[in-house]
Amino acid sequence: MTSQKTISVQTLAARGAVTFIIAVIVNLTLGWVALTQGLVASTEFFQYPPIVVWTLLGTAGATGVYGVLTRRSTTPDRMFVLLAIGALILSFLPNIGLLLAVEGVTTSEVIGLMALHVPPAIVAVLALPDTPLAQ
Repeated sequence: MTSQKTISVQTLAARGAVTFIIAVIVNLTLGWVALTQGLVASTEFFQYPPIVVWTLLGTAGATGVYGVLTRRSTTPDRMFVLLAIGALILSFLPNIGLLLAVEGVTTSEVIGLMALHVPPAIVAVLALPDTPLAQ
């Protein structure tokens, strides 16, 4: 099945860059608030460089998935939203694993890390498909 909505590589790259820039600004701001206000009891994993790296990986992955969907699906926007929701839910599992498997990881740190998964997912859903933000 082929999509009627295939977008150019340049458009996809631009939307992906916007997705990353917005998401990393939001995540760094949330990280700063959490760290400066003492909302995270442990900072072994909750640090600025990993926030940037993981936000980049998540938004790049979302951009790649959306690009594939525009070429393979007849309903890429709808499919992308459904996949984004599923990926967001699944992305919490490694954080829960940290809490269960790594000594010294606090519940607040895990909740903080999980909270950082939400903005990139929301921004990706708003900026990659054909929405007003993507225009």
